[in-house]
Amino acid sequence: MSRDGRPRHVGDAVGEFFRRSGTVRSFRRAEAVLLWPRVCGPEVARFSSARTLRDGVLYVDVSDSETAMHLSMQRRRFLAVFHERYQANDVKEIRFQAGRPTAAGHTGRPTDSASSETEPPEPDHEALVRLVQEVDGLELSEDVSSAVLTAGRSLLKLQARQRAAGYVECATCGALHPGPLEPLTPREQALAGRDKSGYELPDRELCTACRRHKADPGVRKMAAELSAHPELETPLLSEPERGVALRLAAESLDAAMRTAFVEALADPRARETLAQLAQKRVKVATSQARLGVRLGPTSDPLDVLDPRYRRFLDLDPEARP
Repeated sequence: MSRDGRPRHVGDAVGEFFRRSGTVRSFRRAEAVLLWPRVCGPEVARFSSARTLRDGVLYVDVSDSETAMHLSMQRRRFLAVFHERYQANDVKEIRFQAGRPTAAGHTGRPTDSASSETEPPEPDHEALVRLVQEVDGLELSEDVSSAVLTAGRSLLKLQARQRAAGYVECATCGALHPGPLEPLTPREQALAGRDKSGYELPDRELCTACRRHKADPGVRKMAAELSAHPELETPLLSEPERGVALRLAAESLDAAMRTAFVEALADPRARETLAQLAQKRVKVATSQARLGVRLGPTSDPLDVLDPRYRRFLDLDPEARP
């Protein structure tokens, strides 16, 4: 119950906190990992550890292949608990893999090295402070506030472990993912070695889901429209898809500005073209910021422009009103 006497469900409060703090997508992906011990029960939790939720698949590490096979036969029961008891409908499938995560963040059997006994990293102190401040701002009752803080700390601890293992934030949706840790497939290695192949390696700055959105024809079509009309509404796209479409639009405008800048240096009449492109690029950045995308060291959308363009167009920070 909230402080004004209205009933408040813990799940609603947790969801509101993460919406306000801008980490709702990370929470959704981490939720299944945090729920796993409750879903499987204390006995199974002793020898299993949920690692990540990716593309609807929850990956769970277990001690050996026999255990993995045994638990795989029960995955429908686990899925039913996720869906019916916890409404965690993002979990579409569960895969059990033999071996536990090592200190380096890779899956493998435990070793005798001291690294496997390293204390888990502590969550970021500033993030913990923000967590407490945000929860306090929700005006919850003491019991609900305590539950939300517990869930928030669990997520921050999970994120700290993932960062220590080498995970990075997706440049579009902000979810932590192991992109830089994933080795290239043999085909990718072969094609990447051919200078004239024209093969584009997967964008390792993006998580798997956002890379999939990037290849979607519908998303790419909307990206072209957003590059021309940055404030266009995209009701047919989900929030992550819109984020990817805006990223593609930004890349397209950046390429167009590089060409326009060279032309404007040679012919002042082309200056207006560069100015129009810059205006659209800033609007795209503004739309990205509304989705929680980090624009760089500052939160000013104007700073996404190359300093040379800003000087040429008289848009330097010190010249701003």
